[in-house]
Amino acid sequence: MKSLTDQQFVRYSRQVMMERWGEAGQLSLADAKVVIIGCGGLGNTVASLLAGAGVGHITLMDDDNVELSNLPRQLAFDMGDIANAKVLALANRLREQNEDIAVTPLLQRFEYGCASQCLSGATLVLDCSDNFATRYAINHACLDLMLPLLSASVIGWHGQMLLVINDGEHNSHGCYQCLFNHTDDRALNCNTAGVSGAAVAIVASYQANEAIRFMLGQKSTLSSSLMLIDTISLDNKKLKRTSDPKCAVCANKGKH
Repeated sequence: MKSLTDQQFVRYSRQVMMERWGEAGQLSLADAKVVIIGCGGLGNTVASLLAGAGVGHITLMDDDNVELSNLPRQLAFDMGDIANAKVLALANRLREQNEDIAVTPLLQRFEYGCASQCLSGATLVLDCSDNFATRYAINHACLDLMLPLLSASVIGWHGQMLLVINDGEHNSHGCYQCLFNHTDDRALNCNTAGVSGAAVAIVASYQANEAIRFMLGQKSTLSSSLMLIDTISLDNKKLKRTSDPKCAVCANKGKH
């Protein structure tokens, strides 16, 4: 029967002692495979927290290079990383952080056509991307491959997060495109509206926490709701989600 080594018990001791975690939960994390799409502000913090928690295999996907304007919120990078590929710099950082885990960097932008290869075997997909086109493609791919998707985004002082599960039980709650059914990428984003690095870290921490809870087998209300995070008022709201019967992605699957 598989068990933690003495060194792992020490390393993860504060987690293992927690209720609803334990050694069995830690072993589940070690066996898990997450795919993080986007290595910007959200991806930096989410990846670091999951690596620290002992998630066994982390795949990173991004095609951008580090820029000076990234450093206030992408804390895995420093001045020496500027002009280098984000995905490679972050992968090196995670390997230094935790030698127990395997990290696979994919220097490419996510597209629907690569989904079956890039997402193969994933326990959970985390959308940390920064544009609607990529989010739509991730949502579509995860629905088709029946992979759970935890999506988050931040603009200015505000963030949002939802969990999409295509398993019959949760299909009545719809998908990402049910909520955001438009393709205008001129909508507000970090480049046009700005973003708080601290707000990014807050939302990323929520996303990492929900990812860990999911991999530990804990149920989440985010599978049926949209969470709105306001880092000015410190109020969080949950809006009940319902499927769009005219959704171009999930309505055609005949599961509503």
